[in-house]
Amino acid sequence: MAQGDEIDLALFESGHTLMLAGAELILVPNARTLEQNRIDQFKARAFENMVGGAMANYASPKCNGHSMAVKPNAFDEQERSLDVTLVEADEREGMLIASFYMDAIREYRRRETWGDAYRKPRVYRGVDALEKAHAPFLRTDFRR
Repeated sequence: MAQGDEIDLALFESGHTLMLAGAELILVPNARTLEQNRIDQFKARAFENMVGGAMANYASPKCNGHSMAVKPNAFDEQERSLDVTLVEADEREGMLIASFYMDAIREYRRRETWGDAYRKPRVYRGVDALEKAHAPFLRTDFRR
């Protein structure tokens, strides 16, 4: 795992756990180059965990900026797709201001199916027993 790969899990396992504990907004410090796939991953984790997310990243030249804030609200009441991006920086150093409308996020969480609404932990009980890595994911530098 390369230095800075922690962002890959920041809104996945940790984010899921925080959502289950009641988190509505997750703040993520970051120190890596962000390209489109990682930006999309950040948006997807906020969407599927139904939490707002704000990520701060180093500007260029240390990293490439793209600090951002996203909302989980990916659909309106007529099921039309929405852009979840609230703000996104460019590569330069600066300050962003994002407004999270918590009442809208809470209403979205009440009506949509993601997050914790229809989880069935009994169906996948025992998955944690599979925590040992198997090929091709065996790594000499694993961090479990």
